[in-house]
Amino acid sequence: MLRRISKLSLRVRTLLFFALLGFFCLSIIVASFYFAFDHIQTHNDPADSLLLFGLGATIGIGLSIIAIGALFDLNVASPIQGLIRDIQTILHSNKNHRVEVSSGRYLDHLPETVRDLARQYRRQRLEVDQAIKEATAQTVDQKKTLEAVLKDLYEGVIICNLNNQVLLYNQRALSLLHVSGDIGLGRSLFSVIDNPPLLHSLRRLRNRLAEHRHEKHPEGLSTSFVCATRDGRFTLEARMTLLLGDEENIPVSYVLTFHDITEELGALGKRDHLLREATEGLRQPIANLRAAAEMVTKNDEMPQSMRARFQNVLLEESQKLSERIDHLASDYHGLATGHWPMADIYSANLLSLVSLRLKDEKNITAMMTGIPCWLRGDSHSLVLALDQIVHNIHKLTGAQDFDLQSVQRDGRIHIDVIWSGKELSSAEIDSWLDINLQESIGGMSLRDILEHHRCEMWSERMEDGWSRLRLPMMAAQRPMADKTSEDLPARPEFYDFSLLNPSDKPLGEWGERPLSDLSYVVFDTETTGLKPSGGDEIIALAGVRILNGRILTGESFARLVNPNRKIPKSSIKFHGITDDMVKDKPPAQIVLPQFFEFAKETVLVAHNAAFDMKFLHLKQDECRLNFDHPVLDTLLLSVLLHDHKTEHSLDDIAHRFGIEIEGRHTAIGDTLVTAGIFLRMIPMLKARGIITLNDALRASHKIVEVRAQQAQF
Repeated sequence: MLRRISKLSLRVRTLLFFALLGFFCLSIIVASFYFAFDHIQTHNDPADSLLLFGLGATIGIGLSIIAIGALFDLNVASPIQGLIRDIQTILHSNKNHRVEVSSGRYLDHLPETVRDLARQYRRQRLEVDQAIKEATAQTVDQKKTLEAVLKDLYEGVIICNLNNQVLLYNQRALSLLHVSGDIGLGRSLFSVIDNPPLLHSLRRLRNRLAEHRHEKHPEGLSTSFVCATRDGRFTLEARMTLLLGDEENIPVSYVLTFHDITEELGALGKRDHLLREATEGLRQPIANLRAAAEMVTKNDEMPQSMRARFQNVLLEESQKLSERIDHLASDYHGLATGHWPMADIYSANLLSLVSLRLKDEKNITAMMTGIPCWLRGDSHSLVLALDQIVHNIHKLTGAQDFDLQSVQRDGRIHIDVIWSGKELSSAEIDSWLDINLQESIGGMSLRDILEHHRCEMWSERMEDGWSRLRLPMMAAQRPMADKTSEDLPARPEFYDFSLLNPSDKPLGEWGERPLSDLSYVVFDTETTGLKPSGGDEIIALAGVRILNGRILTGESFARLVNPNRKIPKSSIKFHGITDDMVKDKPPAQIVLPQFFEFAKETVLVAHNAAFDMKFLHLKQDECRLNFDHPVLDTLLLSVLLHDHKTEHSLDDIAHRFGIEIEGRHTAIGDTLVTAGIFLRMIPMLKARGIITLNDALRASHKIVEVRAQQAQF
């Protein structure tokens, strides 16, 4: 009988327990009613009979439930509880624990299944433990190798998180920093290294990453700089590299490699001193020598033969000394500038950092203007120098508003500080040279920074009461211009003049104002394709302000736009914007109102403007906007000014005006080029008698009509 029951399934056995319980309860109730009925007929007392046999039935049912429950606990609940304890033991204590099967013989195949799972788990644990053991051994070997490599590296290596806490360092770092307990894992790097140059370099790299410039930058996410130990006793040449996490463009830490250049700079300083003594110290003896030669030549009482000999000797020696001074001066400048770490710098980044430093000044405002250029230098020391120069000009002239711009000229990149007021004398500028800059490495003076960059500075008068101070810097060693292939398809030309100036309302005072006095927003779009009415969408929109003849680089607008459609590969080849780059960006319904506010009360300027305006107009109803701005087109103006030429692409016009192209076929890059072109056009238009906005619009309209007529033949 027991064998038959053991072959039944667990569900059937559980049902049998409750069926048996029901059978006993029902039997007791039936028996109680039967005997109670018989007892009532014999004793004629129903109440006593019901009470007696009801109490008996209750006791019988209770005992049956207890008995069946005990049987259920013994054969089902207790074995299941035992299996649970076995599983917990295997998971948390002893993976080799054995599962008892005999105690759960009435649980169908549950004990065997749990035992098989325990075997599988034990086997998996053994495999995992073996894999962990092998991986640990490999990690130990790699750790030993890494320790050996780091130990033998000539350079110090430190890895920090973005809170500048040390994550890793080698023994060479301790040696170069001359510390022992001051540095440790989790401690701040600033306890051993001076922080201004390091924070400046970290800010540059994060800006480069945020603006996606690292993809085309030759140094990627790395930069070089000079810093000092906290106590200032040792000078280090360092290189910082930003490390990214699993998510793209999310920095998580940085690697700092460095070596000690204290002795090199010390030797350089000694040579600087000797050379300065040799050059400056010999100027007076040479002057005396030449004076003596002149006296000898004028002494009439000296015999003629002796006079001739003295004259020859004095003149020859003075000439040799003069040549020696020139040679020493040249060597001195070479020594002073040859070792200082330099990097290619984008002037927009450099000048924006200067503007940020001056932002909190109460009486000084610095605006970045002009077309950015690439130059070579030490970014940190240049920022300090320009900051000091602006403050000095403010103290001397009382000027409060400054323009900072870069201009490419004669193979050099001129950094201009422009203000309204008188120019400075050479004596006033020379008085600044020996001022020590507080945050500079080793307390460098302005003279030291200029000499490191082989640079001099001077002041000159400009037109209309403006003055500027110029610093001619070295051009970048590797030009950063994006030379896009010329065989990329050009945008189609649009000549629907209603798109250029759609509003029929009169321009009023604006129309009669000179072009040089107006405010402009030069803009450009990048799109999924060249058919605005065929479903193509805007994927990038950029603009920059022009005010009083200045490109306000610091007041720019640049947004990526989600087109809510796939970007064709043919278009990606043109502008480099992919679906991944725009998938999390806002749609045009959000970006266009922002641009509308940015361009409010200005004249819009674009190259082949009708193309860009077509995209704006197709979206304006949906965005509840009205782009009724006056619009000027540099393409049409180029046709007007250079009617002898047939090439009027942006590249061709930029080449004619001598404007270097940076970031071609990006919205912001094309915008800056177009802005530079437009500013060059204004004086040419004035020479042609086109002075006001109305003049320019009428001239553009005539060009549209002429080209439309030409297209018919």
